[in-house]
Amino acid sequence: MSGLWWALGVSGVSLAVLGYYAFIYLPAQLHRWRCAGLKAFAQIVVLRTNGRYGKPEPMVALASHIALEMGLSLHERRRLELAIYLRDIGMVGIPYAVLNARERTLTEQMVLERHLEMGAAIAEQIPGLSGVAPIVRNHHADYADAPNAPISALIISALEEFLRLAEEVGLEDALGVLKADAGERFHPEVVEALCKVMRTRTQLWGISLDRAASLWL
Repeated sequence: MSGLWWALGVSGVSLAVLGYYAFIYLPAQLHRWRCAGLKAFAQIVVLRTNGRYGKPEPMVALASHIALEMGLSLHERRRLELAIYLRDIGMVGIPYAVLNARERTLTEQMVLERHLEMGAAIAEQIPGLSGVAPIVRNHHADYADAPNAPISALIISALEEFLRLAEEVGLEDALGVLKADAGERFHPEVVEALCKVMRTRTQLWGISLDRAASLWL
């Protein structure tokens, strides 16, 4: 009888290990590999635009905290991270002069906006990443115009503006702009989560809001 219990115990442990490997370790490792590969795509965009549209790493770090604050699932948090690295990949198809122009004509702005559809089309062709395409396509969407856009796209939309403004006018004014436009340009729950994250980091670290912002930027 003891041999039977021993065999059952070994079988149970083996199944637990196999389940951990198949359902936890392997998906996490696959996600890390995907992110590592997409970082190369993101770096191409950074180099081609001279960093004008920001680097992905600060946004990934802040977005992960916002997603947790909003209670998004692990699957959606991973989609969000992948989309951040891939969001501007369509810019590889935009003429260099348009990408880096100080001012653009209406026609040039329309050409630039094509990077959304181009990026989504590229995402759809990458095995396993077709689910990221709607986020890439809508990551500049205004909440009032597209309230049903993927929540990850609306997070990216808010964070792109926040990070840009934080560098230009400071954290307090950047948060003020997002609060003023909550419900119009930006999803109100995203803005609320962003404010909570920044406030929590400030309280935990015992530092000023501007100093907290510098840790993200």
